[in-house]
Amino acid sequence: MLLSISSISILFLLLSLLHPALAAVPYYGNDAPDAPVVAKVALGRHGGRVYSADSVANLKRFRSLLKASLSRYSRTKRELQGNRVVRKAVPLSDKLAPIGNDGTFFANLKLGSPAQDILFDIDMTSSDFWVESTTSIHGTRFRSENSQSYFSDSRFVFRDCVGSSETLEIGESKFAIDFAHCTPHPSTVRTLNPSGGMLGIAHSSLSQTGLPHFFETAVGAEKLSDAIFAIEYIHDDPTSGAVLSIGGVAHKSDDPLYAPVKTFGFWQMLFKSLMVDGNTVIDNIQGVIDINSPFILAPAEDVRMFYDAISGAQPLSDGFWSYPCFEDPKIHIEHAGWLFPIKDASLGKVKEASGYCVGPLVEADLAGLWVIGEPFLRGVLSVFDFDQKRIGFRTAG
Repeated sequence: MLLSISSISILFLLLSLLHPALAAVPYYGNDAPDAPVVAKVALGRHGGRVYSADSVANLKRFRSLLKASLSRYSRTKRELQGNRVVRKAVPLSDKLAPIGNDGTFFANLKLGSPAQDILFDIDMTSSDFWVESTTSIHGTRFRSENSQSYFSDSRFVFRDCVGSSETLEIGESKFAIDFAHCTPHPSTVRTLNPSGGMLGIAHSSLSQTGLPHFFETAVGAEKLSDAIFAIEYIHDDPTSGAVLSIGGVAHKSDDPLYAPVKTFGFWQMLFKSLMVDGNTVIDNIQGVIDINSPFILAPAEDVRMFYDAISGAQPLSDGFWSYPCFEDPKIHIEHAGWLFPIKDASLGKVKEASGYCVGPLVEADLAGLWVIGEPFLRGVLSVFDFDQKRIGFRTAG
């Protein structure tokens, strides 16, 4: 017997009460005109898309991006606070992070009054919001002297960086933000680096500056009702673009399936298993979500177990592996009782006219952690909730 729409709604409500992972996330998209519009902005990627299954893999670029990923994770350490593990920032002595690095996602945001267009890199391994203005002709330089809304208390929060406040526009929404404004001395090598900004969207324990977290400030000022952001790749975009939405989900979709954050700092959670062609290969994966990783990074032992499940797979170098393209393995990650497919099983062919493809899992020594990057994230809507300390996924359309 067919259920009515109202019956289905009641059924889903009951299921939601019984299964917290089915709880809804706020949706403020354009086809809900009576609701506030979430702050949303398109993301681009420095250097464009990293891989394509139909192309030859750029292994030289792959190695460079792997090195950059490992460098980001070296800026943190684990600490025990009470009965929970917290990931804390390792104090840096020189620069907060490179701006405009190859493979990094960025957003074009407006800063100041009148507004100046500044490219902000997105960082899921830091919580700092900062802007660097150098003498280089490269990048996008913020000129504080041209803004009527800029204020600085001249207090150094990091080397060459003072605590500042300003007006920020994300999409059609405006926020009052606290940030570090960094101006390296013209006599230093650092001032030859590109200008630009960095928007850290990890938990506040990973701050180098100690300034208020963007989401805490926005919710406290009632600019956002929920400390939530979401990331969704643009389907089949050749430049590997994505959409970042703040305060809710920009595009209507089925409700995400949630799981709790396991270690505060990173967006780290437990995935139940990894499956290849319907067979469970690895259980209990501690995975850190990182949009800037074009690979899935895993301990060497786990990577070998994964490729042992694919006939003909063999190691390349520097942690990368290949497998016969015709094998076309069906890879799934199990989360909250749902099997999510890894749509990008191939990162491209090893070389022209080769029958071997580069696999999505790469060996990396990160103390047992996995880094869940683009091959998985490209197929899902990802939702990150600060207040309820949880991460949700839903298969993207």
